[in-house]
This record gives sequence, structure tokens and C-alpha cells, in this order.
Amino acid sequence: MKKFIFFVSLLLLTSLTHTGFAQELLVLSGEKSKNSNRWQEEVLPEYEKSALGKKIPVKIVPVRGKLFPEWIAKALDEGRVDEIFGTPTFIIWDPKKEKEIGRIEGYTQKNRFFSQLNEAMNLIEQGQHPGKREGSGHLEEGSGGETHQKEGSSNSSNIMDHIYKTPEEAKKASKMLGLGGETHSHETAEGTIYMPGSTM
Repeated sequence: MKKFIFFVSLLLLTSLTHTGFAQELLVLSGEKSKNSNRWQEEVLPEYEKSALGKKIPVKIVPVRGKLFPEWIAKALDEGRVDEIFGTPTFIIWDPKKEKEIGRIEGYTQKNRFFSQLNEAMNLIEQGQHPGKREGSGHLEEGSGGETHQKEGSSNSSNIMDHIYKTPEEAKKASKMLGLGGETHSHETAEGTIYMPGSTM
């Protein structure tokens, strides 16, 4: 009987250690990104202790300008991670398939982050890919590349044509695009850029 109990315990322990987590939260954290640092100070300690943090463990991925860790650069090149436009970018990662299944871009405040993450997880459970970007590649920390650096065109409905140097300009564009004046920001090598709409 003791041998049987030992065998069952060993089997259970083995299955638990090999199951792993269904998802991980990869935090692409910019070396010079104020919002990346704010997220680590304001959210990380609480997140790691939360039920969500235990279910979806966090992994900080340092980004230095155009330099990504090799495994992320490879995933970008292979299209397993969508294009990165700025930091922080929060990638919901499927470790079994080794690919992105959702994301949140940018950070404004703790409550909003938790709300966005919960919403993203709900969408993933429904078979959707929240925050999906078309194309792949990796651009300089926070930059949108040359095609996205131009000033916003007031006639364009493509949100990627709307990148501004001030929050006031982004708010005006947000209202024009029917986004209710909501904006978000990204840290770039040249400074902060502002865009209309939320990051979800």
C-alpha cells in the first residue's frame, strides 16, 4: 500500500512539474522608458502576489534601443510575435506554442492595466487575439518606424497616421476619430509620443 501511495504521489508531482503554465506575461521593458519603470514600481509587486500573477507569471524582457533578446528577435522574425512599436508592451505568451496570443501596449495607471489584462484574458478565452498587430519586425524602442513618425493627417482614419508630440494634439485627433478624446503614450528614443485611443 505504501508503495502504491508513493507511486501515485510521484506521478502527481511529475505531472504538476511538467504541466507548466498555460500563459506567461512577457513585459518588454525599455531601458529608457519611464512608463516601463513606473509599471515595475507601481504594478509588479502587487501583480506577482495576485491570483492573476500566479495564474499568468510575469517575465521581464529587457529592451535596449533596437536590441531585443535573441529569442524574442527570432520570434519577431518568424512572425510568432507581432511588431513592437514601443515599451512597455505586455505580450500574453503561449509557452507551448511559443507565440504571442494577445497583448497590451503602453502603461498609464495600475487600475487600467489590471482592467485591460482581465479584458484581454476574456478575449483570449473567446478565441480572439487582443491587440493584434499586422506584420512583424522590431523597431527602435518606442518608435513606429519612418512610416509612423509623420505628423497626424487630420483626414486619415488610420490610427497609425496619428502620432503627435503633445497630448492636446492626440486628444483633438481622438475626438475627430470618434474615440471620445481618449489617448495613450509611448516612450521613444526621441521622447514621448502621443496617440489617440486606448492601447487595447
